[in-house]
Amino acid sequence: MEGAAVAESSRAGRKAYSCIPCRSRKVKCDRHQVCGQCKRKAIACEWPPNGVPIESEVDAPADYPSPSSASFDPRPSSVAGPSVPASPAQVVDIPHTVALAEQFDHSILNDASEPMPSPNPAPPTSRRRAYPFADVRRRAAGRAADGMVTDALMAALPGRAHADMLLRIYIERVEWIHHPLHLPTFLSQYNKFWAMETDRRKQTVHSRWLAMLFIVLCLGAHFGDHEEDAEEEVFLEACEDSLSHSDFLNLPCTETIQTIICLNLYLNNKDRTSAARSLLGLAIKMAVSIGLSRIPDESSLTDGSGVIERELGRRLWWSLVSQDAYTASTSGFTYLVNLSHASTGRFANVDEEDIRGGSAYHSRPLTETTAATFHIAKIDFALVVRNFIDAINVNFPNARYEDIMELDLRFRQVYERLPTALRPDLPQPFELSSAGSQRYLVEQRIFMGITLHNRIMRLHRAYMLQGYDDPRFEYSTKVCLDSAYALLDLVRQSRQTLCRWWVVLVHVWTSGLIISGDLVRGGQDEMKRQKQRDGVKLAISLLEPISRNSPVALRGVKVLKALLVKSETLKSRKRKRVEMDTGATQLEPLQDASSTSFLDDIFRDVASSDTVSPADTNTFAPDQQSIDFFNSLFEMNFGQMAVENGAADTLSGFPAGLQGLGPLYE
Repeated sequence: MEGAAVAESSRAGRKAYSCIPCRSRKVKCDRHQVCGQCKRKAIACEWPPNGVPIESEVDAPADYPSPSSASFDPRPSSVAGPSVPASPAQVVDIPHTVALAEQFDHSILNDASEPMPSPNPAPPTSRRRAYPFADVRRRAAGRAADGMVTDALMAALPGRAHADMLLRIYIERVEWIHHPLHLPTFLSQYNKFWAMETDRRKQTVHSRWLAMLFIVLCLGAHFGDHEEDAEEEVFLEACEDSLSHSDFLNLPCTETIQTIICLNLYLNNKDRTSAARSLLGLAIKMAVSIGLSRIPDESSLTDGSGVIERELGRRLWWSLVSQDAYTASTSGFTYLVNLSHASTGRFANVDEEDIRGGSAYHSRPLTETTAATFHIAKIDFALVVRNFIDAINVNFPNARYEDIMELDLRFRQVYERLPTALRPDLPQPFELSSAGSQRYLVEQRIFMGITLHNRIMRLHRAYMLQGYDDPRFEYSTKVCLDSAYALLDLVRQSRQTLCRWWVVLVHVWTSGLIISGDLVRGGQDEMKRQKQRDGVKLAISLLEPISRNSPVALRGVKVLKALLVKSETLKSRKRKRVEMDTGATQLEPLQDASSTSFLDDIFRDVASSDTVSPADTNTFAPDQQSIDFFNSLFEMNFGQMAVENGAADTLSGFPAGLQGLGPLYE
C-alpha cells in the first residue's frame, strides 16, 4: 500500500505534503522530517522522493518585530523583520512569540520575504462558479485533484486593503463568540498568503485554507456597518466552492471544522437553520473521526510538538459540544455528542500568545480573565442544558415540574460560580466605553447574563400561563417575566453589537412574546399595563434597526407589533365597567382569545397593517415558522397537562388548539 502511494504520487508529478506512514493511515502529518505521528507510534518516518517536509522549504525570517502590547494588534503595520526588504506593503501584526507557530497540514509555508503582489482588481459582478469542481477528465483517468487553489477559486478575492478591513471587523465583532481560530497562526498564514505570487499560491495553498479565509471575509462583511449583502454572497459561494474543491467530505481536517463553525454563524444569522444543523452534525462526526474527542490533558503529555494543534482541538471540540446542546431542542430534542465516549480535557485558560509550539504553558485560574475564560465558563451552562434535554426525554414530550425546579437551581449555581468579570450583576473594574484591549469582555459578560435569563425562560415558559390560575406555578410566571425584562435591559446595554447575532434576536423576540402574553393575560392595573407595553416596545426597538438585514428580526418586529395592537383591541372590546364596592374597574376574561383563530387574525392584521411596507406585504403571509415559534413558546409538556386538567380552553390570550411541538428556537 505504501509503495503504491509513493508510485501514485510520483506519477502525478506533484509534491507530497505527508510522509508515507501518515498517507497510508490517512492521518495528519505535521511535516517535520521525523513527524510527530511517527514519533508517537515509534515507527520509521519515510518520505517519498517528491515529499516536502518543513525542513526542505525556505525558512521564514527568524526575527519578528515585538508587538507594542501583550495582546496582538490586528491593525496593519508597516514594520517588517530585518530580513524583509523595504516595501510599502502592509502586514497584519502578530506576536513574535508565535511567529514560527506550528502550521497545519497544507497550510501556508512560504518565505514571507517574497515580493507583495499588486492589489487584485475588484471581483467581476457575475462570477462563474466552479462548483462542484469534479474534473471529469482527471477522475476518468484515475487521478484525483491535489486540492491546491486555482485561479477560479481565487477570483472572488478582494484587494488586500479591503480584506484587511474585513478581517479586522471579524476579529473585533465575531471571533469572541465561538473562538474557532488560533489567531496568531491564522494571521501568520494570512500575511504569507498575501506575500505570495499567484503561481506560488497554486503550488502551496490548499483550498480548505482558502475556504476558511473566505468565510472569515464573509462574516466580516456581514457584521460590518453597510447594509448590502451582495458581497457576502460572493464570499459565501467562494467558501462553498473551496470546500468542495478540497474534497472536504472525504478528507476531514481541523481547518474544515473551523470553517463549518464560522459558516454556521452566518447561516443561522441568515435564518438558514436547517443547513446549519446539518453542517453541525457533519462537523461533530469529522471531529470524532480525526480524534478531537480523545485529546488528553496537556499536563499528562511530555511531547512539546503539536501543542497548538492539540489546544485548538480541545477548544473546537467543546465548542461543538456546546452548540450541540444548545440546538438539541430544534433537532428533535436529541444531542449528537455522547460524552461518555469522549475523553478530551478542557482547554487552558490562556491568551493566544501564551500557546507556543514546542514549549509548555500553564492554565491560569478562571479569576484571571483571558480570551479563553468566557468559552471555558459557558461549558457548564451547556452541560446543564444537556440535562434539560434528558429531562424532556424521560417521558417525552413531558418534563416533571420537580426536574424543572432542580434545573433552575443548577443554572443559577453555574452563574454564581462565574468569575466577577463575567457577572453583569456585579460591579466591574471597567466602564463599557473604555474596556481597552479586553473590549470583548463587555459583550461576553452581558452575554452570560443573557444566557442565564434565556435558560430560565426556556425552563419555565411551559408553566407560565398556568401560574395565573394555579398557585403551584406562580413562581414560573414570575421568573419568566423577571427574566424577560432583565434580558431586554442587558441587550439594550450593547445593542449595536449584540443585536447583530441571530441568537440574541431570538431571545429578544421570546422576551417580547412573554411580556405580550402578560399584557393579554396579566393584571388590570394601568401602571402595570404601561410597563408591559413599554417592555414590548423595547423589544421592538431592539429588533427594528437590524430587521433590514435579518429575517429573524423582521419576523419578530411584525409579530410583536401585531400582538401589541391585537392585545389592546381585545382589551378594549371586552372591557366593561362593573360597579364594585371599591368602585374599581373589572375586565371580562378574553375567552375568544384562546381559539386558533387568534393567530390567524394576528397574521392577517400583520399582512395588511401600516407597520409593513408594501414590498413586505406582498411576500408576508401567515408565516408557518412564526406560527410554530409562537405556538411552541408556551409548550414543552403543557399540551398533555392541559388536556388532563381540562384546561385546554381556558388559556386566555394564547391559542390552546395548536398543541403540537414546533421548533423551539434557542
